[in-house]
Formats: sequence, structure tokens, C-alpha cells
Amino acid sequence: MLPLWRFRTVSDELKRLIDLLSTPAFSNSVRVGILLSLLYLDRITFTDLLKTLDLPKSTLFTHLQVLQDEGLILMKKGLTLDGPRTFIVLTDKGKELINQYLTLVKRLNEH
Repeated sequence: MLPLWRFRTVSDELKRLIDLLSTPAFSNSVRVGILLSLLYLDRITFTDLLKTLDLPKSTLFTHLQVLQDEGLILMKKGLTLDGPRTFIVLTDKGKELINQYLTLVKRLNEH
């Protein structure tokens, strides 16, 4: 059995994780996956993300729109040698929240 002080810590961390998972951005596994990908990739094109996730364009766009509305990503148009592309990048707020998510999961896993 956990000592009372540890129970309170676990309970507080679990509540914070549940609160985070109840937000529109974190309530869907595809969106969490997009955020995790961007944390490690820095940026990705819409086309590459579409191929990776194997989703219909409209579905991916809907997920990205939710993340952008929450201020977690930016979608930027840019030119490449292959022509115009839409790049998706993580904002500072997005980095902060996905790192918070990872920290909470790690801490709960340690208990």
C-alpha cells in the first residue's frame, strides 16, 4: 500500500493527466501521435504525414485544424524544389504540453 503522501502525489498527477486528456487536442490518439511525431521530427509536410498515418486528407486536415485551433501547431505554406508544400510545425505551447504529457506518463509509470 502506498504511503499517504505518495498516494496524494499519484492522485494529483493522475488528475493532471486526466485533465490534459480531456482537452480536444489530447482526447484523440491520432492527434497525440501527431504531436509526438512533431516533437521528434521538428516539422513535417502534410503529404508526408498523410502517407505516414494513412488517413483520408479530410480526416487529417480536421485533426490538424483542432491542433492549430488549440495553438499547438502551425501550418505554413512553403516552396520546395518539388513545388509548394504545407509544413506542420509544433509551437512552443505544443512542445510544452506534449512534454508535460510525457512527464506525467513517466512519473505515473514509476509509481
